[in-house]
Amino acid sequence: MKILSPANIATSAIATDGGQSVEDAGKIYPIAALQSHYDDISLIDFETDIFSNIYHNPAHFAPADPALQLSEKIRADVAARVHPEDAGLFASFFSAQGLQKRLAGTPAFAAQDLRQKALDGSYRWVRIIAFAALRHGEGQMYLVCTEDMQSRHDTDEMGHDNEHLLQQKLDALRYKAVVDHTRTLVFEWRGKDLTYLSPRIPEMLAGDYDGRNPFDVWREDDVLYAGDMEPFDTCLARLALGIRSGEINVRLRRRDGQYIWCKVTYTKLDDGESNDRYIGTLNDVDASTRSEQALRLRAEHDPLTGAYNTQTFFEKIDKLVKNRAHEQYCILRFDVAGFKGINESFGLEEGNRLLRGIARLVRQRLTPEKEVFARLTADVFAVCLAGGSERALQFVQALSLRLEHYSDTFRVKLFFGICPVENPRTPAHILCDWAYLAQKTVKGSDIVNFAFYDEALRKKLHDESYITDQMYEALEKGQFRLFLQPKVQISSGRIVGAEALVRWQHPTDGLILPGRFIPLFERNGFIVRLDSHIWDQTCQILRTWLDKKYDPTPISVNMSRLHFNDDDLPNKLVSLLNKYNLPRHMLELELTESAFFANEPRLIRIMNELRAAGFVFSMDDFGTGYSSLSTLRDLPFSVVKLDRAFISDGINNQRGQIVARDTIALARDLDMSIVAEGVETKEHARFLLNSGCNCAQGFYYSRPVDTAEFEVLSFVQEKAFWVHPQLKADAVRLGLPISNEAPPREY
Repeated sequence: MKILSPANIATSAIATDGGQSVEDAGKIYPIAALQSHYDDISLIDFETDIFSNIYHNPAHFAPADPALQLSEKIRADVAARVHPEDAGLFASFFSAQGLQKRLAGTPAFAAQDLRQKALDGSYRWVRIIAFAALRHGEGQMYLVCTEDMQSRHDTDEMGHDNEHLLQQKLDALRYKAVVDHTRTLVFEWRGKDLTYLSPRIPEMLAGDYDGRNPFDVWREDDVLYAGDMEPFDTCLARLALGIRSGEINVRLRRRDGQYIWCKVTYTKLDDGESNDRYIGTLNDVDASTRSEQALRLRAEHDPLTGAYNTQTFFEKIDKLVKNRAHEQYCILRFDVAGFKGINESFGLEEGNRLLRGIARLVRQRLTPEKEVFARLTADVFAVCLAGGSERALQFVQALSLRLEHYSDTFRVKLFFGICPVENPRTPAHILCDWAYLAQKTVKGSDIVNFAFYDEALRKKLHDESYITDQMYEALEKGQFRLFLQPKVQISSGRIVGAEALVRWQHPTDGLILPGRFIPLFERNGFIVRLDSHIWDQTCQILRTWLDKKYDPTPISVNMSRLHFNDDDLPNKLVSLLNKYNLPRHMLELELTESAFFANEPRLIRIMNELRAAGFVFSMDDFGTGYSSLSTLRDLPFSVVKLDRAFISDGINNQRGQIVARDTIALARDLDMSIVAEGVETKEHARFLLNSGCNCAQGFYYSRPVDTAEFEVLSFVQEKAFWVHPQLKADAVRLGLPISNEAPPREY
């Protein structure tokens, strides 16, 4: 068997648990600190049966055989190293199920005292402590530390034996014996009188030991760390109530000014006299406490950002919300748009730098006593904010604004889901799930980057669930129908093309318009299947018209950005047109600007392949995105479709008219065809015609119609709509083609 070195194990675990470097291993395992406290340190993994010793103190115990697997070592220890009476405890502790059960709650470690055979053949008491360390794949590593407890055990026994000595009123020599054999410092008091104080206490700790009880000295002389005052007073209150014993870990100031962790205990002794008599002990536990804190920090926090991990975050939320039931809380979940692309384009370190920057900005905006945040996964963060919707929106706006100018080389945009906490008993993970559902509704939007989980959203999600449950069956049963909207030459009224659209003919709900299902299909990926179905229907109807000896115009079909995740897209489209024996230009491919946001190099490559194969591209909804001019410059478009906002709203004022005219002129200078969407009135058509755009699509000419009605419009009605006399006069003046063959009516 290959025994992994500690460095190899740490490297493997780190690499699969967030991509940290090997140099960070020392941060994850504070080995130097652990060695000062423990006699043996090992890494174990039940999944791979690995046992790897990191450190061993040979003072009392023989080292384990490094050639043994974990299961072999456990059997060997039970047989030869562990006291027979403790063998069952040892075997139970070192079982995968047993250890997982012990570590399931708090504290975040498991401990077991038992006897282990020493080098001289005697049995010594040891304490074994296990911590959940690193995950790797499906496995879980544990850090196992062993501490020789014989001296402390002897001290405990000595304490029991000394009860008899105390009752006999022995002098301070009995305490000196304790100090000589252990690290424990002792003090004793009867009533208000201090009867014994270990000389080492005033040597080590600050304060004026003038006969007062050490408890009073520590409080009154500022020896006690201010942050530990409350638990210390609670312990003293228990003492005043007559509680016979107590124990507390606090930070006390040394003579050099540094604070150290100390374990302080008190025990009431019965000596048959009227005055209460107590013995107190003090142990320096600074090294072990700081080691445990470092391990707990690793267990509770994300090492990259310092934020809480998921499990700790949920625990903190549950406590906060329940303990502050009178306060309003909101749970926010957010992530970085296109974070994977940032990693791929600029490197993992740049991505990590961004995550650390986000965590720093979040931390600056929180009130630590009542607000917490976590890094859930990768670029996903969650925040628990005290306050209502207004506080949540302030946080969203402040964080978004700070990140707008984070980098000159890439854009940082966050999308937020916000879930107000309406019931403090709702589990934290459910609240985060609801925030995620809200976030999903705005992901990818260029208009808004946050959404609340509220009653309106619940209804929307219910409807989306209804749609999702039926979409596959609807596709199989042909409920998605092809509709066509004509593209019309304004000057002549002739149909020069069409756009393929989809309608859902539901058996019980009737005709469902695309606004109800297309955005959902874009998010869940079903749009790829639906588009492919519409493409096939479009090619099929074109083939039917060609077989009828008609002369059909090209039809444009919509393409989602999701199609460009498929490197085989060009071959699939070529095969589709070959299947129906259609020329490439008959199927025009429409893309919206939202397709250009992610992985633009792949998009450009696939578009160039399709253009080389003979396909024509049109840019849909031009003017609604942030990169319109750059996309016109860089991408192989032949047609520009002006968004309806240019027409319906833009030409109502002089500035809008100037923008529309200049956009049309720009497209013409680039030798691109222009189609205006949303043309609803004669005035719209006249403005376009006089601005240089002679092709329109909109309700002024025709609503979207099914293929049978389109066949009548396109072929039976001689391919022409009625042209208003004013439009005809404009066309004649501009020298544009006109037609006198259309019937005198509008459609």
